[in-house]
Amino acid sequence: MRVARGRWTPAYRSIAWLLIVSLLAASCATRSVPPIGHEGRPFKPESDEVKLWAQAEKEEAALLKRAKVYDDPLLEEYLGKIGDKLLPDEVRAAGGPGFKFGVMSDPTLNAFAMPNGRIYVHSGLLSRLDNEAQLATILGHEMAHVTNRDALRFTRDARNKQILFTVLAVAASIGVAVAAGSRAREGDYVGAAVLGQTANAILGLGLQLAAIAAINGYGRDLEREADKEGMARLVRAGYDPKEAPKVFALLQSESKDRGSLETFFFGSHPKLQERIETTNEFLRTSYAEAAARPDTIKTTEDFGLRMRTVVRDNAQLDIRAGRFTLAQRQLERVVAIVPKDPIAQLYFGDLYRLQSQRARQTADREGFAKKALEHYERSAELDPAFPDPFRQLGFLYYQQKNTERAREAFQRYLALKPDAPDGKRIKEYLLELDR
Repeated sequence: MRVARGRWTPAYRSIAWLLIVSLLAASCATRSVPPIGHEGRPFKPESDEVKLWAQAEKEEAALLKRAKVYDDPLLEEYLGKIGDKLLPDEVRAAGGPGFKFGVMSDPTLNAFAMPNGRIYVHSGLLSRLDNEAQLATILGHEMAHVTNRDALRFTRDARNKQILFTVLAVAASIGVAVAAGSRAREGDYVGAAVLGQTANAILGLGLQLAAIAAINGYGRDLEREADKEGMARLVRAGYDPKEAPKVFALLQSESKDRGSLETFFFGSHPKLQERIETTNEFLRTSYAEAAARPDTIKTTEDFGLRMRTVVRDNAQLDIRAGRFTLAQRQLERVVAIVPKDPIAQLYFGDLYRLQSQRARQTADREGFAKKALEHYERSAELDPAFPDPFRQLGFLYYQQKNTERAREAFQRYLALKPDAPDGKRIKEYLLELDR
């Protein structure tokens, strides 16, 4: 049955996803590929593996043109240092693809590894981690997929060939951007946000390797192996292995509240349950002694410093998606570290302003609007040269018919940002205020 692009009903989209998931669940990857560093041998990629890396590079280039990459060189360097700690000596000696870490500006729970060693973590996942050991758990799992050569193992299995083409064909038929627009019109801001960002890029472009790595994983057996290898690396690097099951339980605790469209691996309740069970089993058996040690690393000062801005900026993404409770928790975490952060205060203002707009009761609308004003004013007070809070103050005062203060705020905004892209519109508002 053929359905025109962009006109899939929710039922058809559900069927399409069930088709993909059922095929993936039924797959079984071949185990004939030794991991990098096996028996101390130098690594030499095979011909089909080289082609796989080339495909991964093309997909990455296409993805980075459409997805939103979080720009923070110090954060990328920090992730790289953790990755270096987690890389086994035998893998380093054998050679192979070099690891490079990046962050997607996306509020969904995800991290994924391309077969060429590129690992991406979503800002939404980073914002939910409590310490460096939990971050190392995620990175260790993804690095294991690369050194175990799981993408090659997966694609060499004849039964998985059809899965790759199914992902491509079904994704092309869904019309992801159109679906995102329809969900926003229906009031499903969370679903629209999820579809509109990294998932939109992966599915809309039909990126086969990225879809397998990011959305469903490589199947139970290979994921379990990655869990095991990730735990081994965690322990060798001196991290507290007790944090491994905690991070998956933490993600699972809120996965149900994020909507069924959070199809990414770390946003899937059933898959997180598997991770919890697997890591707890390893904790009871292979790593019981390591778990009892008093000198393991749980977190570092660098974790708090490097996570501060990504947590803050991800809160803004959750605000836009209508996930106000998540956003508030993140902003509270940020101001606990740096109470005088003017951008955090600005985002608090946005949080309450949007809640005011969506509130049904007059008292709630007024209460949220009052809080928004307080935080915008606090942001402006902390950094008088920061133009954004004055813009928001102008809109709120305008809506409250406080003409004088609205005029003052808009004029201050334009003075601080004379080349503002919305400057022409703000000047129109000023004309209205002067009538």
